Amino acid sequence: MKLLTIFFLSLYSIFPQINVQETQITDGVVHKRIVNQSDTLVINILKVDIKRPDLTIRAVKANELLGTKETTSQMFERYRLSGFNVIAAINADFFEADGEVVSNMISNGEIVKAVKFSDSPFNEFTNSQLAVDSDDNLFVDQIVYSGNIILPNGISEEIQRINSKPDSNSIILYNRFQGKITPDLPKEWFVADFVLFPLSSTSDTLIYLTNGKTTFRNFEVPKEGLILSANNKYGHYLDREIQVGDTIKIVNEFSPKIKNLKSLIGGWPVLVKDGQNMIRRNPSIEGVTEKFSDNRHPRSGIGFSENKKTFYMITVDGRQQSSRGMTLLEFANLMITEGVYYGLNLDGGGSTTMVINGKVVNSPSDATGERLVGNSLLIIRE
Repeated sequence: MKLLTIFFLSLYSIFPQINVQETQITDGVVHKRIVNQSDTLVINILKVDIKRPDLTIRAVKANELLGTKETTSQMFERYRLSGFNVIAAINADFFEADGEVVSNMISNGEIVKAVKFSDSPFNEFTNSQLAVDSDDNLFVDQIVYSGNIILPNGISEEIQRINSKPDSNSIILYNRFQGKITPDLPKEWFVADFVLFPLSSTSDTLIYLTNGKTTFRNFEVPKEGLILSANNKYGHYLDREIQVGDTIKIVNEFSPKIKNLKSLIGGWPVLVKDGQNMIRRNPSIEGVTEKFSDNRHPRSGIGFSENKKTFYMITVDGRQQSSRGMTLLEFANLMITEGVYYGLNLDGGGSTTMVINGKVVNSPSDATGERLVGNSLLIIRE
């Protein structure tokens, strides 16, 4: 491992007493650690040459289940023990108490969760997300799910959600990330569930065979396949229209359209766009509150350079004597200083964690140590 210790006082002239240490973790991956004693900040930055064919980004769900939590280092270790050459990890999306992430998520091409709006306290807004295609091209945008099923009678019906508790009168899909059984629903609802097994696919259209149906609750979710679940008026309708042996077509789309989505993970809000500080331009972007934006907290974020060659993972420690954290405005400025052209804020506070080679390199702020979180982003050498 090559170690370079350099004092970049000219780069950070407004912050005297700054120690900057750069470590080459492996080919194409550099860890930069900044300790700013005068401004009481500890910053960790991982720079990844994502255009190298042997490096890739993967979104990982805690325990591979929607409603569970793991620490970031546990996800790192679980993948390492499964045979992956994991280099680094950072915590990612905001999440509910049970570990369900609030935004859309795709892991290795599989949909973990898909909703039309993020399940955040500000669900009238669509949270920005990081998208990665099969060639590791990077995008930060407000990505919205839209899906449809095409019934045996040729009629198309809208899918409201994938792997998330439904509203009344809705159509939902569940896959292995949901867990062993479909979720509990109000007793007064009429629910019709259908077991679908994959037959073939053409472009964005997936073709499934209906292998079973029931109106009982808590139906078993197949490891290979889907449960199509409809309730109340849609439950009665699909119960009439779909029989065992019927072929069902499913069209899953995300807008803006990105071909061959491999990873999709949520954040909130976008911090840097086209090299500009979006918090300075719009302090309430995506419904951000003054308390969340203007107070100094531990921060996690990701970004990429203008040519999309360099991918950044960034953490700022906070709520500690050694590091006070940053406002979103300061965090966006840090990203721009480091070369980020598009940057996204991730879940911060006690969730903020960066792992390199199996070791937590930042200082999580919770008194109990590293926090259990909903998902993470891994850097993997293939």
